[in-house]
Amino acid sequence: MKIKKIPSEILTVKVKGHKKYKQKILDAIDELPFNNYHAAGIHDKNLAVSDWGLPKDHPRKYIDIYYKDVVPSAMEEIQKYYGAQGWSITNSWYKTYNKDSYYPWHNHPNVNFSIVYFLELPDSEFRTTVKVQDKIIEYEAKEGDLICFPAYLLHKAAANKSGRKTVIVSNANIHYGE
Repeated sequence: MKIKKIPSEILTVKVKGHKKYKQKILDAIDELPFNNYHAAGIHDKNLAVSDWGLPKDHPRKYIDIYYKDVVPSAMEEIQKYYGAQGWSITNSWYKTYNKDSYYPWHNHPNVNFSIVYFLELPDSEFRTTVKVQDKIIEYEAKEGDLICFPAYLLHKAAANKSGRKTVIVSNANIHYGE
């Protein structure tokens, strides 16, 4: 088998109006019931808190704000970069990482891209780690940034050693043609 290596990209988009929406989104997240779920068979008190395990029909006001005010301009930049005609988000959820909380290596099957919006990121050292094979992909991101990378890539959130970190994660697709 011959392999032609191509670079894997992580796109970083500065969210317009981040300071304006941050507290509204955090307040809406705080209205949700506490839900420390056990994912992928991992039973660890230090896993990130998330709404992933809540019923799909449970109201999520933060998603309304995110979809209306945050996602459109960022996804339009990503769509333009790839020369696509459209985009869609299949689902989204939040994760809050307190001291020592983490999430292990994983990927997101059946979608083009993983999207991570750094709603709270007190130290950029604890941004999402992404790798291809055994090589960590270096990129810059800070609070208020949204990153986009191929969903098949392994990624994780290392144990958080600074203040509270909150992200909104989405599965997304871009579309070409009709």
